[in-house]
Amino acid sequence: MTDKPKKPRRTRVDSQAGVAAAMVAGGKKITLPVGLTLTAAERRVFVELCEEHSKSELTSHRIRLLVSLARNLIALDNEQKAIVREGSVLVNSHGNAYPNPRVKVTTGLHNSILSMRRSLGIHTRALEGGSNQKAAVRRAHNKANEADRANYDSNLINFPKPQEPHDDY
Repeated sequence: MTDKPKKPRRTRVDSQAGVAAAMVAGGKKITLPVGLTLTAAERRVFVELCEEHSKSELTSHRIRLLVSLARNLIALDNEQKAIVREGSVLVNSHGNAYPNPRVKVTTGLHNSILSMRRSLGIHTRALEGGSNQKAAVRRAHNKANEADRANYDSNLINFPKPQEPHDDY
């Protein structure tokens, strides 16, 4: 047998420690990793993607993945608008029809978006032992506990003050 210490188990989300951790996480501001900037459209999509997850689940790596996903979603939207404008079939100088190259780009972006969302989902399920239902229950509990933070203004629980909403997501 090895004498390696075991990794501590994650706290249950419905335990006192889990509720307290979710409340503290509910007040934290989601900051972009250093060197990443977003346009206004990417920022809106990024905020929507972050709202799908509980703040206690957001690690810096997951935030980077969500930034990349937001960029791909905006790029896909722009390419689809260009295809609508130009058409999916173009005509060259000789009068021959050929497929718009943007169609291949949109297919690649679409596949990238799907694989990234799948990867995020697989990671979430892996943390919960492979169960979608357990992952969904954990996320729902965490989000409810994070939202409950506003109900504890009696100052009996000492946790950081809620952050003012910024446009600097």
